[in-house]
Amino acid sequence: MKTKLLFFIFVFNFTNLSAQQKIYDFYGNPDYFIKFNDHILFEGYDEEFGREVWKSDGTSNNTKMIADIYPGKKGSYPLLSEDYSVTFKDDLYFIAGTENFSDIWKTDGTTNGTIKLTNFLKERVLRIFPVGDYVFFLIRIGNDHLQVWRTDGSIGGAVMIKDIQNYFFDPSFVGELNGNFIFTISATGLSSSRIWRSDGTTEGTYPISPLLSGNGSGYSGTNALSQYIKFNNKLYFITRHFLYETDGTLENTKNIGSVWNAQSDLVNYSSAIEVNNNLYFIFFSANKHKLSIWKFDPANRTLNEIYTHTSQKYFSPSNFIKIDNSLLFLSSNEIGAASLVSFDFATYKVSNLKQLSNTIEQTDAFIYLFDCSKIFKINNNEYFISEIDKDKYSRKGWIFNRALNTIENISVLDNIRDAIVYNGDIYYAKGRKLWKYTNNLSTPLIESRSSLVFYPNPASDFVSIQAENNNQVENAQIFDLNGKLVSNKADFAADKIDVSKLNPGTYILKAKVNGTIISKKIIKN
Repeated sequence: MKTKLLFFIFVFNFTNLSAQQKIYDFYGNPDYFIKFNDHILFEGYDEEFGREVWKSDGTSNNTKMIADIYPGKKGSYPLLSEDYSVTFKDDLYFIAGTENFSDIWKTDGTTNGTIKLTNFLKERVLRIFPVGDYVFFLIRIGNDHLQVWRTDGSIGGAVMIKDIQNYFFDPSFVGELNGNFIFTISATGLSSSRIWRSDGTTEGTYPISPLLSGNGSGYSGTNALSQYIKFNNKLYFITRHFLYETDGTLENTKNIGSVWNAQSDLVNYSSAIEVNNNLYFIFFSANKHKLSIWKFDPANRTLNEIYTHTSQKYFSPSNFIKIDNSLLFLSSNEIGAASLVSFDFATYKVSNLKQLSNTIEQTDAFIYLFDCSKIFKINNNEYFISEIDKDKYSRKGWIFNRALNTIENISVLDNIRDAIVYNGDIYYAKGRKLWKYTNNLSTPLIESRSSLVFYPNPASDFVSIQAENNNQVENAQIFDLNGKLVSNKADFAADKIDVSKLNPGTYILKAKVNGTIISKKIIKN
């Protein structure tokens, strides 16, 4: 009877520790996840209120709508992504409105603290960014010009700085440099852009670059410049052929040198990263199946291509994650399939960590949001990879553990819509629901007061389990990384558990000793 009772408690605890947990049901998929004030804020879709601002602390009871900004079922479609929302004086500033106009709102995460700051009747706010004591923002006036504004965060505290004629498209960049608001906008009728600066005055708002054409990887295609990165009080960016540098003044906005020539080979995805006081610029061409990395050394003023790879077949690129002195990203291997690879900055050597998908279909029109795989950092050892599989409409979810050197497909993380890592867990939208995936299944349910030895690890046939101080192992179970029970030994008379029928991979072995659950990751060869 004791064994059965302990087994019931054991299974009950594991049921509540399921790797995937449903947090909330929505009328449509939630979107635009962002971390703010120890919560996740996002655009939630409710049948009664439409798309509005929601928050969650990771529990169902504390997942709720913050404010009904646009009353009715249509919703305000709040833009909460990092490109369109900013933190300023402990509040989150974001853009929301109706189908005809939008305004600046701020929130402290509460209903009463969600406040409308502007009151535009026809215009649409495009981008916002904090600089000094103000939040600068750009609004569109009709179809041929825009205005530069700033607000101090008070109701009615917005002031127009400058009206700029003959510009169209949304701004492709906004930022801060040496106390100035920096932004990039396109000229009407021309496939080119200019970098602008504003010190908050009409006279101090003017362009600091000539008309420049992009390489195809910016938000507005060949009109937009790309790969902006700030380093040592200077801003660097890429045009169609060149690397540029600026300190925010007209006289010090300069061409540094030639990079990828996009005249006949447009870039579909690009990125920039700083490592050990050097800047690295990454380029990907979908048509050429080519990936290239360029290095700029600001101290020696040198610019060189340090890595190039051309595949025989199309593959989906990913964002780039810096790990110690290496770069983690997706590239293709010798058969043209996507692989997770590591690039060493010291040796320029690329190591193939594991093949993920087979070859996939090439997209007709490459769109970054849909055609790029994504890598998320969970903690210092674990990374979640949402990889394009077969085509842009399907994805595979992987967990890479660099300490164990394992990469596992997690089926519940396949085909997710959007994701964020929060407090070491993965939150994501799928099937009109908000889900939580807990990867750290090795954490004991109860603090361990006795220890176990699991061996051998890795194992092929059996894993032996030995408890200290002659304690008895009462039961043992093995779970896969989705939280599914794959092996169960409730009446543990022997000191080993059979793993011979399990597929190769990583598992969680949990055992109960004197009422305490102890767990450990094991690897099946």
